[in-house]
Amino acid sequence: MRITSKPMTLEEYLNYDDGTDTRYELVNGELISIPPESTLNIRIASFLFAYFLQLGIPFYRLVMKAQIAVSGSRATAREPDLMVLS
Repeated sequence: MRITSKPMTLEEYLNYDDGTDTRYELVNGELISIPPESTLNIRIASFLFAYFLQLGIPFYRLVMKAQIAVSGSRATAREPDLMVLS
């Protein structure tokens, strides 16, 4: 669902609070509401987290619930389910 009409800056996004529990991502300066994660989605991310640990990837290189931000004229902020830092 599209929320804003004018492009939002990354700083505006980081300070945005509409008073609800709705989660948002910023895509090319556009505020987009994202649905709650499904149980299946959470289980898959958790399985992958455990699998990567078994492969020997250190836990501090595995991140869940982090935001990735790209600033500039096409500001974007995403929340991946699982991120592996190298």
